[in-house]
Amino acid sequence: MKKKLLKFGTLLLVSLMIACSGGQGPKGVAEKFLKEMGAQNMEGAKKYCTDDTKKLLDMMGNFDKMKDKKDKKEPKITMGEEKIDGDKATVSYKEDGKDGDQTVKLVKKDGNWLVEISKDDMGKKGDSKGSGMDNPPPADNNPPADVDTSAKKK
Repeated sequence: MKKKLLKFGTLLLVSLMIACSGGQGPKGVAEKFLKEMGAQNMEGAKKYCTDDTKKLLDMMGNFDKMKDKKDKKEPKITMGEEKIDGDKATVSYKEDGKDGDQTVKLVKKDGNWLVEISKDDMGKKGDSKGSGMDNPPPADNNPPADVDTSAKKK
């Protein structure tokens, strides 16, 4: 009886390990993150992020509260290639209606793959998580040459 119970316990443990490991590689985490972002579920997306990325998503969530979400459709995403380099990975994906592939960066922390978005990543052109500013304003405060900035006296 003990042998049968031991075999059953071992089989159950192996089954649980296989079930829990499925989809938790960089590609699986990136896909779950993108689905949550597409559904505009910031709380759900944060499950798959580093702490710094969670803070950025909180800021994005505050901006999204100001927008009307009724007309937004969840984008169709096709997952691409996964590239792992030690504790860092990138996963490419294609979003219907957008040109070219986009990527999600991930890092491995405490044995788990997590999406990592930096502030620099937020403003990149074509980045679905970006600010939407394809042409950010110039960095300097100098007006264009054809604008008269002299003060007019009345």
